[in-house]
Amino acid sequence: MRGDRILSVEAESGQPTAAGAQIIDGSGKMLLPGLWDMHQHLYPDNAFLDIAAGITTARDLANPIEEIGRLKKHIEQGEQVGPRIVLAGFIDGPGPFQGPVKVFAATPEEARQRVDEYAKLGYVQIKIYSSVKPELVPVIIDEAHKLGLRVSGHVPSGMTADQFVRDGADEIQHMNFVFLNFMPDVTETRTPARFTEPGKRAAGIDLNSTQVNQFIALLKEHHTVIDPTMTIWEATYTDRPGKIATADAFIYDRLPLQAQRGSRTAGEALPTPDAATDKLYRDSYANFVRMVKKLYDNGITIVAGTDINNGYALHRELEIYNQAGIPAPEVLQMATLTAAKIMKRDSELGSVTAGKGADLILVNGDPTANISDIHKIEAVMKGGELMYPAELYPAVGIRAH
Repeated sequence: MRGDRILSVEAESGQPTAAGAQIIDGSGKMLLPGLWDMHQHLYPDNAFLDIAAGITTARDLANPIEEIGRLKKHIEQGEQVGPRIVLAGFIDGPGPFQGPVKVFAATPEEARQRVDEYAKLGYVQIKIYSSVKPELVPVIIDEAHKLGLRVSGHVPSGMTADQFVRDGADEIQHMNFVFLNFMPDVTETRTPARFTEPGKRAAGIDLNSTQVNQFIALLKEHHTVIDPTMTIWEATYTDRPGKIATADAFIYDRLPLQAQRGSRTAGEALPTPDAATDKLYRDSYANFVRMVKKLYDNGITIVAGTDINNGYALHRELEIYNQAGIPAPEVLQMATLTAAKIMKRDSELGSVTAGKGADLILVNGDPTANISDIHKIEAVMKGGELMYPAELYPAVGIRAH
């Protein structure tokens, strides 16, 4: 590397190195591109944790414009440790269930105006939320596509995923909206019903049914991307009070005491009042996992995103994909080159290639053979700046590995 670029990739030649060069011994280790988390809501704390987890690029999928703009500026100016930020702008409809980012559209004129405002600010994507009127969805998508912006989101209340895709959405956030497509009677998805109904009913969806196969064919026809956020569904449907959250298991002993306590609260989980409900939720989650593999087998593009603010949740996301049956090298590509291609940054990021940006991680192991080795990141380089998780984690009270 020189500066913030990869100068060359070559076998060790034994030739003298450039004067003043820093040599890093990676014997027995693996060099990979920096990871991408394609579903985050960034703040200073989790931006710092992203770098410690090897995430050098994060897509922010809804934040107040001023707050995310300030954080992005601080990172770019070197005042804050954090990833490169790819910006997606949030649009919701006003009303009793309106989302936390106060950018709303109730008319076609307002919808187009919101998209235009985001485009002028340099955003590259629009995220539609649950209270947007279904009739405004094609208006938002049309305006965004005219300006070269992607469109993704929750499937708005009163719509099915099928309709969302046919209206031109490039991507669907969260696996629950895929399953809700097969529950058309669940028309109010601005409430917790969007969590509870798939939890109760997804286990009974036959993934080999004509209905499911036709929907997947539609996704393929439209080149629709799925951002399943499986780590958060694992927490929602399988974490239980008193037990360590699955996503925290590998790092639990290193966490500060208060974080350990939080890990045992099952704070993301739905209540399970009886054994039958407990089993139903677990069975539905298992079908979520099977759907990940079904999508992959049918050529649907999957991106790795977490919607969880601790950085290392991305490692668990990748483990789940591999446990679903996706080969580890393919899983790693989802979190690197595939993400860069989708966001049209692959000419500069996403692979260890001469001429690209020096965003790299050094892993003490081989995650292409054992995906869980991705936990063992020893060094992180972002734009040529070298950082070490063993130094970053203790700064926030997490013991080094």
